[in-house]
Amino acid sequence: MPKVRPAAVLAAALLAAVCAGCAPGDPNPAPLPGRPAQQEPSTESPSPSPSAEAEAEPSETPAPGTQVSLADGAGFGPILVDARGRTLYLYAGDTSTQSTCYGECAAQWPPLTTTGFPVAGTGVDDGLLGVGKRTDGVGQVLYKGHPLYYFAEDAEPGEAGGRQFDQWYAVDALGDRVTGG
Repeated sequence: MPKVRPAAVLAAALLAAVCAGCAPGDPNPAPLPGRPAQQEPSTESPSPSPSAEAEAEPSETPAPGTQVSLADGAGFGPILVDARGRTLYLYAGDTSTQSTCYGECAAQWPPLTTTGFPVAGTGVDDGLLGVGKRTDGVGQVLYKGHPLYYFAEDAEPGEAGGRQFDQWYAVDALGDRVTGG
């Protein structure tokens, strides 16, 4: 009779537990514990209502599963953008996953908020995405632990006017500051 090592039995039991919801070839396996199931990003662009176009605050109605992607940024290579192509920034004053930008700061630098787990778009590492809680309980999208923001004066996709301010940086695919451009 072959000898079975306790470690091998434990590893097999853990593998069976993790893959309990998996079917062979299943492109959407069961999520790992502590991580929400990955949702397919919507390919439909919602049609804005006339009043929605007049609103300047991009974070007023957070979308479930807010998508973060990479796009070629105004002269400094691929940077993080939202689903509409608007540049996303990190604030060097945030030293943890907790945002320090509120009040007048948040009026100029609105947070990228979400009601679900963010979705990795093209070029974005899903493992670097996360959600932090603002003081009002709203979820703010994190990338590599950095809370993400918009610059209120960037009105069109591809604009990156916020890069002219100290301590505010566009973000690359690795979650690092983009300083060139």
